[in-house]
Amino acid sequence: MGWPVGPAAHRIKPNAGAKARKTEPAINKMSKLESIIVGLVVGIACLWLTFVAFWWTAAFLYLQGFPVSEGMIKTAALTGLGLGCLLDVLFLRHWVGKFYTASLHSMIVFYLGCFVLAFASFMGFPIGTFLLGIGAGTYVGRRESHRQADRNQLAVALRRAAVLTSSITAVAALPIGILGLKESHVPALFETWFGLDRNRLYGTAGFILVGLFCLFLFGAQYWCARKAGVLAFGLGPGKSPRMAAPGR
Repeated sequence: MGWPVGPAAHRIKPNAGAKARKTEPAINKMSKLESIIVGLVVGIACLWLTFVAFWWTAAFLYLQGFPVSEGMIKTAALTGLGLGCLLDVLFLRHWVGKFYTASLHSMIVFYLGCFVLAFASFMGFPIGTFLLGIGAGTYVGRRESHRQADRNQLAVALRRAAVLTSSITAVAALPIGILGLKESHVPALFETWFGLDRNRLYGTAGFILVGLFCLFLFGAQYWCARKAGVLAFGLGPGKSPRMAAPGR
């Protein structure tokens, strides 16, 4: 059979095969140790989110005067914990497999959910949120490593992640710092540490001091998130799909 000529030739797309071969870079597979660590992190986060979501919802209804007893609050919390266990059993393996290929929007939502819990667990003090920002930087570093990204792509991804986490951490700390000035022990600490007159901290000077602290927190979170990402990226990629394939 000869090569078609004339009008039939125009219906053939010579580059169709080439376009079909253009795919995203292969994602390296996680090592056994990394998959275990990711499974623990995701599994515990799922339990934590569902447990607290059910607990806080029931407690909120109780505080609003709804007919919810303290026993029902405990039941709701345990129900949330049970739901988290069920979700882990059904979907944990899938979540681990998609951990580095999930959409960034989904991971941002996941980060914000964990941020709310970290913020509340430490009563607004930026310890849990700061550690969570470092974890976000670590995730981005590992994600880019598994995507076989170069240093320029890593720098762009880490800069975006660091700006996001630093902004959220600093903004969340601002109202807590302002409210903390109303507590007598907080100005007393500043007076002891920095020699500042506690009476002046109830005015403009206190707001300026809180603002400076939030700026420092932003810078520290930004640097730590990027540094954690660079270190995580430097651990190297996982197993290449080609190397993992049998007979190759």
